[in-house]
Amino acid sequence: MMQGTAIANSINKLLRGENLGLLNQVDIDLADLTLICGENNTGKTYATYAIYGFLRSWRQLLRFTLEAEIDELLKEQDKYQFDLQQMFAGKVDDYLTQLGKNYVEILPRVFATEASVFEKTICVPCCTQTDDFLTRPYQQRVQAGPGGKVLATITKEAGSAILDVLVADAEVLQRPYGKLTDFIADAISDIVFAPHLPPVHIASAERTGAAIFRKELDMARTRMLKAINEIDSKELRRNPFKILQKMDADYAWPVEDNVDFVRQLEDIDKRSSELANAHPELLEAFDGIIGGSYKVVKQQLVFQAKGSGKQRFTMNEASSCIRALLDVGFYLRCKARSGDLFMIDEPELNLHPKNQRAFARLVACMVNAGIKVFITTHSDYLIKEINTLIMLNQCTEHTITYMDASMCAR
Repeated sequence: MMQGTAIANSINKLLRGENLGLLNQVDIDLADLTLICGENNTGKTYATYAIYGFLRSWRQLLRFTLEAEIDELLKEQDKYQFDLQQMFAGKVDDYLTQLGKNYVEILPRVFATEASVFEKTICVPCCTQTDDFLTRPYQQRVQAGPGGKVLATITKEAGSAILDVLVADAEVLQRPYGKLTDFIADAISDIVFAPHLPPVHIASAERTGAAIFRKELDMARTRMLKAINEIDSKELRRNPFKILQKMDADYAWPVEDNVDFVRQLEDIDKRSSELANAHPELLEAFDGIIGGSYKVVKQQLVFQAKGSGKQRFTMNEASSCIRALLDVGFYLRCKARSGDLFMIDEPELNLHPKNQRAFARLVACMVNAGIKVFITTHSDYLIKEINTLIMLNQCTEHTITYMDASMCAR
């Protein structure tokens, strides 16, 4: 019997928003397991995309927010030292508020829509973090390319508030791409904010189509061809950079990122995720749902049905269930690690009720392994199974008796 997980365990408030698409007002709490069930056109997608977009972009937004402050501190000091206690104690909310204002400006890109849709939108990121960053050690070497000479070293001792920056080569101060300011901002992101803002992976509702047409779906190439067709040839010769200005996005970030992920599956096939190494039973449970496994044979992605002598199928030949769970399987096997947030829109797509219940049990195992899971669903089967697992997890006399009886019945 697989263990369940408490849905309200370890809740963190993530975003508070107003006028977010169909949502007039919303407080988004992120638990170990977050499940949203609602009718069509009630704002589930807006909530999902808003969370994904923020967790995907907060590092870049924070780098932009901190840039001027870091540059000023670098000019004022003889030694490159940053007192994180002085910078952030009691001020984290102020930085998050600024992040929210900057995030609203890119929401049209997140959703691939007109800017007017979010003219009145307010987003305020929230964080339960305290001054716990003081306890974390940190060390990073800034190098001139992979394996190149060390340009600078950024360190912080455990229990200390001081971030020390030792510059070995002045080149790092002037680099047009990846200058010292950026590396310091990244270090601050890792130390102060990252423990409370998890890495995110999304399986969008469009994943089944992406699995079929993944080789044809090159988003960047499509946008470039569209831009070239819309620009006058003489104007294009005078200013080739006009292409970049015209390359508007046609798809929301979650959809684009989902497509980009499935397009590179042959390249990441040999990787083994931290989660797969620590919890191989998760991969076994997933393979049990699809009745086999995904393999890359001679640079071709196939589905191998379970059992000796069973046939292999390409994604065009495989069932809709196999295609719907393709990126989920590769995420678990090649990318997942404890502390991630895994988001999936309508996991019940193309799944028989038996497999919907099995997927609910897989989700419980993922949560128990340290992955936060965010689900939007219409499936009564999935919700009932999760509720059952939550109740069984209480370990009362009644649930223990029920589980013992279930095991004996097997």
